[in-house]
Amino acid sequence: MTSLAFYLAHGAGAGHNNDFLTQLAAAISRQRQQAVIPVTFSYMQEQERSAKKRPPPKFDTLIPEYRHYVEHEEACIVAGKSMGGRVATQLSHLPMVKAIVCFGFPFYPAGKPEKNRLSFLADLQVPCLIIQGTRDSLGNQDWVNQQTLPENIDIIWVDGADHDFKVLKKYNKNLADTINEVAIATQHWLVNNIQRREIP
Repeated sequence: MTSLAFYLAHGAGAGHNNDFLTQLAAAISRQRQQAVIPVTFSYMQEQERSAKKRPPPKFDTLIPEYRHYVEHEEACIVAGKSMGGRVATQLSHLPMVKAIVCFGFPFYPAGKPEKNRLSFLADLQVPCLIIQGTRDSLGNQDWVNQQTLPENIDIIWVDGADHDFKVLKKYNKNLADTINEVAIATQHWLVNNIQRREIP
């Protein structure tokens, strides 16, 4: 049985050269025995070419960019780190999208939970996994647990991790350990939730 293609988009400030994303893509690729396909938005491509920081464009312009990457697929998984995951949630209506995975979903801007982004999760048409650090400044465990999320969303918490999945020293884990844990949890969830939909 062939695994569905797994697309991974970056966050707002760092592309796929970022240590976390590089290691995450490698770990998920090992778990799935299939290479992760990176999604790099055009503003980040320009940033990497020019070596000059560029802010993301208007959010709505990123959705068709991601869609362009997957529109030729019969079936796939769309994923992303932070902003990339938020974009992925807006593709759930596409017929080829079978699941969504968000690594560090930005539930709200740092320090502004009153400006939450729960609406992005309200009408998902496919199963969605959010892997979140308990200390994430864009959506910590205490705040998220007080919210009512749709039944097709699962959250896996990483103890002591922040938005970049760095954990406190007392947990005796380095970033590689945490990423491996995240990759294993991702694959386990995918097998349990969408294996029956995978292409023979």
